[in-house]
Amino acid sequence: MTGPGTQDDARVQELIEALIENPKNEEAEREFWREFCNLPGWFLLSNPEDARKAIQAGQPEIRVQMFQDGERTFIPIFTSPERAQGLAEGQSIAAARMPPETALTYMCGFRGRIDGFIVNPMPGKVSGFGHRLPDLCAFFRHERGFLPAGAIHCAVDHARNTKHPAAFQMVHEIVAGLDKIYAGTKDNGFAFVADGDNLWLSIYSDAGIATRACEQHEGLQLIEGTPAQLVDRVERAMTESEGRIKGAVLNHPENGIALDHRLLVKVLEAKGK
Repeated sequence: MTGPGTQDDARVQELIEALIENPKNEEAEREFWREFCNLPGWFLLSNPEDARKAIQAGQPEIRVQMFQDGERTFIPIFTSPERAQGLAEGQSIAAARMPPETALTYMCGFRGRIDGFIVNPMPGKVSGFGHRLPDLCAFFRHERGFLPAGAIHCAVDHARNTKHPAAFQMVHEIVAGLDKIYAGTKDNGFAFVADGDNLWLSIYSDAGIATRACEQHEGLQLIEGTPAQLVDRVERAMTESEGRIKGAVLNHPENGIALDHRLLVKVLEAKGK
């Protein structure tokens, strides 16, 4: 008997084997990303208790198993629980099923600590089809049309690495989709990042980064608002400063990137916000 997604899982494995044999098979790689990103679930290795939490609670904090290959570290990810059984056999390890966007959020949380991910590695060796997290974000967005908010830092990495307009568009789409944007204020005014004679409003995609930034500068206070409110505030600041304020910079200094104000306005309008 076959269950939901069984045929997709089998096809993904066929494509992995084809890509191991010929990494330059562009047709197989395109099909791989289409099938992989649209699977009903991805499976990460965790302990049995945390695996149950992932199924029951949707997105709890869980511990994820990793692979070492020399000095490199990878997150193994599986397309079915059966493919993880060989690695889990004899160990207190279980496959935690998550929607792909939830698994991607977890994986992006390890940015800077891992070298990438590998799909369906075999027992006893690190083999399978792998990539870096920023590339996974780009492929996921291409196939699914969106990225989860937790992928923003990897999306910024991808924009920096490629300098491609589509990569910067991806960052702005995530920002526009955030529930909240955070900023620091001092003496009833917004905090800025100076770039020569130009200034940029300093904003943050999550409260943790914003809080750390405020703690580094005496007198800064944290406020929050929606992306649409941010756009309005940046618009006023740019007008009132007669061009000295150029826009907003996101997540400076931890993972800063300047936002294109016109592009952000365009993306928000497309979302109807």
